[in-house]
Amino acid sequence: MKKFDKNRIKGLVLILLISLLVSNCEQKKGYSAYQSIGEDGLGTSPIIFEIPENVLDTLRKNIFIRLRNNNNYKYSNIFLIVSLTVGEEQITNDTLEYLMASPDGKWLGKGFLEVKESKLWWKKSVILPDERPIKINISQAVRSNGIKKGVEQLKGIISVGISIENE
Repeated sequence: MKKFDKNRIKGLVLILLISLLVSNCEQKKGYSAYQSIGEDGLGTSPIIFEIPENVLDTLRKNIFIRLRNNNNYKYSNIFLIVSLTVGEEQITNDTLEYLMASPDGKWLGKGFLEVKESKLWWKKSVILPDERPIKINISQAVRSNGIKKGVEQLKGIISVGISIENE
């Protein structure tokens, strides 16, 4: 009888742990979206993400920019202009620089073979407003050393995305 009780308790504890892990994963999921970039590369026109209504709640969110690049990307960093617009009002507009490669030339993103994905912090602990639409605009502002005019088409960036995760 004791052996049955111990096995039953172990089973219940195991079910409880699995339920707890699954519910924690569910809470962290959030929202992510990507847009593929053509072979010409990432241009200077903004890529626009409209945030769906199901992402809204009163929880604080962390917002990330996601970039996928391949070996055709010839820079060790990237400059992005990222803005958040609510309705017709621009709430924030940031010029950001992210490292894409280490000093020895290895890509910093995750992945194997030629494609690497970088998950880049943008905003921490944000509460998204109820007003609609909410849009995130992302454009690149990379320049080659010594050249005033920016790079028109940034080859090697194959997709741009965002993710919004519960804190």
